[in-house]
Amino acid sequence: MANISDNNGLKNLISQYGTEGAKSKAGIEKPEVAVEEGALADQNVFLKLYIEQLKGQDPTAPQDTNDMVAQMSQFSSLEKLTSISDQLENMATAMTSNQALSASTLVGKTVLMDGNKSTVSDAQDNVRIKTVIPEGSTSATVKIFDANNLLVRTAVISSGDYSWDKLDDEGNPLPSGEYRFAASSVNEKGEVSALNTKLPMRIQGVTINGENGTVLNVENHGKIGLTNELEILG
Repeated sequence: MANISDNNGLKNLISQYGTEGAKSKAGIEKPEVAVEEGALADQNVFLKLYIEQLKGQDPTAPQDTNDMVAQMSQFSSLEKLTSISDQLENMATAMTSNQALSASTLVGKTVLMDGNKSTVSDAQDNVRIKTVIPEGSTSATVKIFDANNLLVRTAVISSGDYSWDKLDDEGNPLPSGEYRFAASSVNEKGEVSALNTKLPMRIQGVTINGENGTVLNVENHGKIGLTNELEILG
């Protein structure tokens, strides 16, 4: 039988019989509480076990005052940790809700991504194209092909940021649809090198709190993390 009259009686009682066994040994019935009151029930059990320890101790050898203070300190720490845990959980829930709300507003917008194809819509006044022109380049161009792979526009670019007005080489407006972009530069030796391009791609959807957290579903690019460094366009 567990001895609950010594200084470590409560600890020994729990270690020998477990929480449920200790409550039964001390004559404490399991409190009927709702799930959300679980933390309060744990505190009540702690106090009841502690009271039973005091009631069952040997009057000629009472519990050491230091042990009593230590146990009460443990209870106080448990109470504070429970409160902190609840607050952190509430903060996490609020942050998740804010992130979900922010991410949902991005659906339908465009983001600059590495690639050579982009879907051009009537809603766009122009199409932004970004590239990096290397040092030593004497000229750089971007060629634009339609969905049938026909060259519709060749433009000379002087910087790494070019805005296409959706016109062909004759100045005629082009219809919406998918277009391919190919940028290149020529150096002093006449050598031609292809350049990587960043194009506007539509954000088609958002996955909230998935396996990889919150991700954006971007056309021609798949899923990308919301935490990535992104350049969102209107």
